[in-house]
Amino acid sequence: MSTQTKSSSRPWLVFIGCCVLSLVGFGLIVNTPGLYFTVLGETLNVSRTQIALASSIMAIAGAVTMLFAGKVMKMLDSRILISVCIAGVAALFLAQSFFNAVWQFYISFALMGILYVIPISLAPSVLLANWFESKLGMVMGIALGLSGIGGTIFNPVVSWFITNLGWQTSYRLTALILVICILPFSLLVFKFRPDEAKGEQAYGHIVSAAVADDAGELPGIESKKAYRTPTFVLLVLVSVLLQIVAALVQHVSSHEIAHGLTLEQGALVVSGIMFGAAIGKATIGILLDYLKPELTIVIYSAIGLAGWGLMAVATTPTPAIAAGFMAGLGQGVVLVALPWVIRKSFGQRDYSEILSIVSMFGAVASAIAVTAHGAVFDAAGSYVPSLVGNMALYVVAAACMVIGFRMRPFKEITKQAK
Repeated sequence: MSTQTKSSSRPWLVFIGCCVLSLVGFGLIVNTPGLYFTVLGETLNVSRTQIALASSIMAIAGAVTMLFAGKVMKMLDSRILISVCIAGVAALFLAQSFFNAVWQFYISFALMGILYVIPISLAPSVLLANWFESKLGMVMGIALGLSGIGGTIFNPVVSWFITNLGWQTSYRLTALILVICILPFSLLVFKFRPDEAKGEQAYGHIVSAAVADDAGELPGIESKKAYRTPTFVLLVLVSVLLQIVAALVQHVSSHEIAHGLTLEQGALVVSGIMFGAAIGKATIGILLDYLKPELTIVIYSAIGLAGWGLMAVATTPTPAIAAGFMAGLGQGVVLVALPWVIRKSFGQRDYSEILSIVSMFGAVASAIAVTAHGAVFDAAGSYVPSLVGNMALYVVAAACMVIGFRMRPFKEITKQAK
């Protein structure tokens, strides 16, 4: 017989902390580095390409770190681990305010790529998966959706810092904001999982005789076994395909200019994508909890597909912005539905490891795809082939995700445990 335990406030504190991680952490660490490119290029007397290389180095370092980040997060106290990573990133921002050579930025961005992966890329999904057995889609969608809102908030804020206070002061203020906003949660709230010996339970936890094995492991599939399942292969393919789709966002402004829009109008289309992504991540998470998951995946994939298709033919601002919003909504599939499906497919046991490996494949695909989309434009003189390609990729990705979810190995274990 199974009974639902009484909930406490701890899961909701973890949720609030994850919201802050996405809003402030993602908003500052991931979304604002490009704002410094122009002023740094002028100050250091180097080209935009040389400065932009720092962000590429950060992305590569982050992708490599994904290989072992999930295992590290499971082994070490997440409160200490996340706090050290955030403090390290803040220290790097502070150090950058004193740099006077581009090679110094290359080193600091490589270190930042190593440090930001656990707290920003993994921690929100992993912590929420461990602390919520009910309403997981809702809390994951809201928390991850705030990353887009963070970019919307902090891009103009940091731009104002740079313009009015100088880039050195902007780096120092960024470090201060990270420490003040995130460290209280990371130090006091972010336990990796509930400690049942101390009476802690995940929200909606069901007491059952088969929730853990004799070694005290959480229910789920061991990572080594998970990697050999068809579901894992299909979900890796989903990550790769949809990150190729998402990589085209960096070219959207150029596409709109090629279609006759102004730079400002192209920027509005990109803003539409960001706003749509924020709404898409929040709403898809809620619907995953209340609708049939396969139906939710198909609906949002169809919206994303339609958005990229409309973008291929739109030549005036209003439909182009609407297309961007729809394409952004579709991003909820890879940014929220995929982590949710991974959790439901393999359980809690090695979720952080499995998620990190799937994310690593996606990160590598994204890094390659940004250049590949540019090559398509150079060869065809248009981004339309990439846009049409995105439509096809959504069809394949949605099919793979639905099939993978239906074949999920954890389903059989869950049935046996009842």
